[in-house]
Amino acid sequence: MSTLDIKLEIFDKLKEVEDIALLNRIMNLLKNTDQTEDYHLNEDELNIIRKSEDDITAGNVISQKQLDKEDLEWLSKL
Repeated sequence: MSTLDIKLEIFDKLKEVEDIALLNRIMNLLKNTDQTEDYHLNEDELNIIRKSEDDITAGNVISQKQLDKEDLEWLSKL
């Protein structure tokens, strides 16, 4: 599916939405896509990144394929 196809599908769905709360959430999401505005991480986000970097340095990583497999196993138990 092309970018244009996705945009058109989204537009078609948006035309039908009457839920103002949902529309406001969508608007907030779209505002956050402004490429000219810098995003500043809060302290919690910085801590998560630091922990992730420590895991990478320590070799505590798995492949995307392994992660996908573990996700499917976890989801099948729900």
